[in-house]
Amino acid sequence: MNQTVSILIAARNEDGTIRQCLESLIKQSVNNNVCIEIIIGNDLSTDLTTEIIRDFEIEYTFIKSFTVPQNKEYKGKVNVLNYISDLASGNYYLFADADVVYPPSWVENMLLSLRNADITTGVTIVEGESLWLNFQRLDWMLALNQIHIFSNFGIPLTAMGNNMGIKSTKFDEVNGFRGIPFSVAEDFALFNAVIKKEGSFNQLFDASVLAKTEGMETYLEWLQQRWRWMQGAKKLSFFLKTLNYLNIIFYPILLILVFFFPIMCAFLLLGYLFKCCYLVYIQKKLKEKVHWRATFLFDFYHCISYCGLLFYGLKTPPIEWKNRVYKPE
Repeated sequence: MNQTVSILIAARNEDGTIRQCLESLIKQSVNNNVCIEIIIGNDLSTDLTTEIIRDFEIEYTFIKSFTVPQNKEYKGKVNVLNYISDLASGNYYLFADADVVYPPSWVENMLLSLRNADITTGVTIVEGESLWLNFQRLDWMLALNQIHIFSNFGIPLTAMGNNMGIKSTKFDEVNGFRGIPFSVAEDFALFNAVIKKEGSFNQLFDASVLAKTEGMETYLEWLQQRWRWMQGAKKLSFFLKTLNYLNIIFYPILLILVFFFPIMCAFLLLGYLFKCCYLVYIQKKLKEKVHWRATFLFDFYHCISYCGLLFYGLKTPPIEWKNRVYKPE
């Protein structure tokens, strides 16, 4: 029985990355009974994105693009995904981002996961040579591995919209993105809607679904990105939010305890060594080269940068994304 997979991409001013993204998607290795359609929603791009997409559309009949008009009710990426999901004919929807490159095994292994889950998430990490980018790379790995562990215990946390799949029947059951309030964290909102409908879920952590993207070049860009992601994290349960904040302030608390109880220094050292071993393990799990300097210095990055994020969030700044500004949720 033939199956159709619809890959949905929202694109706005992506001329620096969308070519590599589409090249990776047309190289997918799938069985003969799997048909792929790629649907791109062009969100009023003002750069060369439109021309690049048109070149692919001319060469490959399974790629289709549409210029998405603005909508008063739905904004930004949610508006685009609403529009192009109405045009999709697949049994499964895979959500991709225009600034992400996917492995040839991505579609095949996402479909394997969707046989047993209504919604599934792959793995995406940052790539780059600098220490700063490798910190972000480990940060993404760590977060997704933790979500994977919770998923194995049947505890739902979130999904990731640049590497996500859902059965079209379940997508229709929750009325897609129209069935949820507008959110800049649309992936979390859709995931949460599926969970509320008692849908099954899976977070993969495997090299077969490992996609790669560009990181944030500056700390301010990083803060803006993480602040946008936090809009979804705000909707987690009190228990999970507490765990998240404790994870951020873990080392500052230990350092304070060491000042009053010097014996705690041993626990601080053990915790640090365990974390380093854990980071080495997850890099090897994804068949990635171990970046030793970033591994040993990661906890310093994590503590300082995320404490900075907590202070940044106190100002409740607007969310800046794709040259558009949204109110915090």
